[in-house]
Amino acid sequence: MYLVGIDIAKYSHQCFMATTHGEVINEFSFDNNYNGFKLLLKHLSALDQSLEIKIGLEATGHYGNTLKQSLSAHGYTFLEFNPYLAKQFFKSTTIRKTKTDKVDARLLSSMLASVDYKTLHTKYYHINELKSLTRTRSSLIDSRSNTLVQITNALDIIFPEFKSHFNNRLGLTALYILKKYKTPERISKLSKDQFEAISNKSMGKFTYPKFLKLKELASDTIGIKSNSIVTVMLVHIDLFHSINNNIEMLETEIKSIMNLTNCKMITIPGISLMSAATILGEVTDFNNFSNPSKLIAFTGFDIAIHQSGESMSHGRLVKRSSSLLRKTIWNLVIGSIRLIPEITEYYHKKRAEGKHRNVIFSAISRKLIRIIYHLETNNINYDKTKIR
Repeated sequence: MYLVGIDIAKYSHQCFMATTHGEVINEFSFDNNYNGFKLLLKHLSALDQSLEIKIGLEATGHYGNTLKQSLSAHGYTFLEFNPYLAKQFFKSTTIRKTKTDKVDARLLSSMLASVDYKTLHTKYYHINELKSLTRTRSSLIDSRSNTLVQITNALDIIFPEFKSHFNNRLGLTALYILKKYKTPERISKLSKDQFEAISNKSMGKFTYPKFLKLKELASDTIGIKSNSIVTVMLVHIDLFHSINNNIEMLETEIKSIMNLTNCKMITIPGISLMSAATILGEVTDFNNFSNPSKLIAFTGFDIAIHQSGESMSHGRLVKRSSSLLRKTIWNLVIGSIRLIPEITEYYHKKRAEGKHRNVIFSAISRKLIRIIYHLETNNINYDKTKIR
């Protein structure tokens, strides 16, 4: 059996090839381009193809995507290591603090001999794309929220009564009015014909009494006239619409990729397609985890335990791995309390016991992870009669 460790970098990669008996076969670097991949494949093809070839990579973001695509296209499988586990493995092998690409490649090769090798099939390139799309979507959603904050800040100066009139939400109708009419002075002079245009924009939700009240508020506003602040507000409104369009474009692409997967967690009440896509993109392959406890540890929802002699204490959540994955699962808790009776009962039972809300949410998050793991690894749909 051959153990091939590849340390991935932006411009060039380091490869180390050895046998399970410790015999070094080859050690070389190759560029992150066509000629470099050709060199790697040449060395791989020179190995005895009748023996198993295990290839180990460290999960280092997008730099290795083209390499993994090339390996799969030529029939090779590989295992991606969690960078945290690779770091801990390295610490266990030496007390020296020498870290180079050559050392890392040797380390990855050694790790292959100590773990169960599970292949990452070509279909998971869709999952890597999903990871990129969902992370970009999450970033844009944060940016969109920030633009709404900036619009609110501007309104607090020029028209502080506006947002409360729309139940403290800046929806598309409210933003349409601000974009088109800009200032309280112009809003106070709106005509009945202009109301019709606004009403059509809101699909009839913006009523005439609400329209008259808005004009009254605009006429009596305590806001300050400022062309500069109005300009700032309009810039952020344009940003909001631009970001919104980009989010919709990403979501269309995410939906098309999700149609290529056989994702089972979307059958769980309260888990939307976008939440499922985010979890799938971050976890990648549920079969990489031999049990749900390891998946819980990966998501950062396990609890730190400290034991010394006769004393033992439980600390806070470990919170390692992807913060987006952890946030997505955390946000599913409220929906599961509302839609899954067993979790509803569990929540109220723990509240009656005096447990803190965050403690209960953490426990429910672990329950959800176990359910998701069971469905995905067994390729079955959610069945409420089997939930305990």
